[in-house]
Amino acid sequence: MRKMAILLICLLGVGVLALPQPTMCVTMSIVSVTAYHHCPGSKGITSSGRRVKVGMIALSRDLERNLNMDFGDRVLLHGMGVFEFQDRMAARWTKKADIYLSNQGKARNFGVKRYVVLVKLV
Repeated sequence: MRKMAILLICLLGVGVLALPQPTMCVTMSIVSVTAYHHCPGSKGITSSGRRVKVGMIALSRDLERNLNMDFGDRVLLHGMGVFEFQDRMAARWTKKADIYLSNQGKARNFGVKRYVVLVKLV
């Protein structure tokens, strides 16, 4: 009887351990955020081949790689909103995001926002 009880406890223990554990994966980074507007002479085409529009974001290549970003993925910038990843920044930038604004004045007035939480949305 004792052996049966031990066997039953072991089987129950294995059964409980075999259940999938609830997990939550949050892909995020702390970044500096600036804003841009395309110059009048430029075509305003992003790295993904789309025309720039409000709501798009350019990310530094390290963020693109570390967050496993694909064009079209959405990110949340804490306190700023949700943006669609459609553009890639020059290789010299790290831990940086650049949001597209509708005019040059707004982009200049935006300045630099440091230590902003960027979260990849699934």
